[in-house]
Amino acid sequence: MKRSLLIVASTAGLLCLAGTQARADLIPAPNAQWSYNFTPNQTFVSADSPGTGTVGFTNEPTKNATGSSDVVVTNLRVSSTAPATGGDTLNTNGAWKVGLVLTDAASGTNSGTLWFTGKLGGGFSSSNSNVTNTFTGTTTYTWTANNGNVYTVSLTGYTPPGPPTASNAGSISAHVSVQTQDGGHTAGTPEPSSLILSFLGLTFAGAASWRKRRRSLAALLA
Repeated sequence: MKRSLLIVASTAGLLCLAGTQARADLIPAPNAQWSYNFTPNQTFVSADSPGTGTVGFTNEPTKNATGSSDVVVTNLRVSSTAPATGGDTLNTNGAWKVGLVLTDAASGTNSGTLWFTGKLGGGFSSSNSNVTNTFTGTTTYTWTANNGNVYTVSLTGYTPPGPPTASNAGSISAHVSVQTQDGGHTAGTPEPSSLILSFLGLTFAGAASWRKRRRSLAALLA
């Protein structure tokens, strides 16, 4: 029974010497500072001909943020003089494209440019608005700065614009998640508990070998 325990302890100690494998887990980076700038490829999309109405897109000048955050990609407003019946439509026209320049502050000028696209539909007039939206391209991008910070940008929603007389604008929103890769253990480095177990295992193994040699010597002298 004692011999079995010694073998088990020795084996456990030797296995622990292998150490732990490196982890590449991403962890939140709440203090990461960054800036962003959303710029639409066009300031407005026009209604289908012969309509003259438009849906305008606002530019988001460069702003600063820290850690993960919700952001507004653009605001939308409609402009039309068409009557409510037979108003402006967006069956053919309505495609839009917005570029995001994302900059990690700690990396200086290290930036990534991401593009989001969509297609507006429905219709609107001087007194109503029924504008729909469909995202047509990639809705989630991941960009890694040269300091290891990982940015995941995801489109999260669309709020349709109201009639031309509305005070509040519609919007397209996104969420930026910031994580870092600096939270893993170094490959091949045993943890303290592993070192203790390996020491005990080797100690037991040495004691067992000493007892075996002592019994062999006693047998020869008998």
